Amino acid sequence: MPQGSIRERLTAIGEAIFAFLFRPEMIQFERRIAAETEHDPVIGAAFLEAGPWRMKQAFGAWLARAVDAGELSIADPMLAAEQFVSMCKGMGDLERRFGADVSAEARHKRITGAVEVFLAAYGTADHR
Repeated sequence: MPQGSIRERLTAIGEAIFAFLFRPEMIQFERRIAAETEHDPVIGAAFLEAGPWRMKQAFGAWLARAVDAGELSIADPMLAAEQFVSMCKGMGDLERRFGADVSAEARHKRITGAVEVFLAAYGTADHR
């Protein structure tokens, strides 16, 4: 896991999420899974179980540890994990699926904003 302040660690996690999802092979893979799921819903369920839901569980557990360390105040770490990932992806997720170029500046602005909103909602007084 990344080092530094909670802000720095969340920013690094947001950057990693964005980088992973924006890899060309990931975009192709998602399209293929979506197409196959139309014919066999079990494929979609297996994908969700192996990827997104597993990531959510791991990130939610990481957030729970940050709560235990007094860095965050979160009643539902799994919901907070989903919220953070959604904010980091933002419209960039839709844009990438339809071939738009997302600049480094737009990516940075989106992730910085996600971290700011997340810490405003869940940061403790000492860690905002």
